[in-house]
Amino acid sequence: MSFSKRLSELRKQHKFSQSELATKVGIHNNVLGRYERGEANPSIEVATKLSDVLGVSLDYLVGKTDLLLDDTIVDKILTIQQLPTEDKEHILFAIDALLRDAKARATYSK
Repeated sequence: MSFSKRLSELRKQHKFSQSELATKVGIHNNVLGRYERGEANPSIEVATKLSDVLGVSLDYLVGKTDLLLDDTIVDKILTIQQLPTEDKEHILFAIDALLRDAKARATYSK
């Protein structure tokens, strides 16, 4: 999906008018309209602000990925990443086991 279409859809999902979203990002609403029509592309700074306000990754907003990450999972991953190596290894070992079990249950429940 193109950046312009994804931007428009995300804005509507959040129930923002073009003017509201433009104000939150710090741009003129006419500029946002040009982005949504595919007539212009934002700078990396503006695209980053748009993704932050809309609660999606920049990769998702620009169409590089269709995977929409859950913020709570991302926060947990970031927390795990900051732990000492030994703690991180124990947590990841437990997660691997739980994932393996969940996949097995899903396979056999079909």
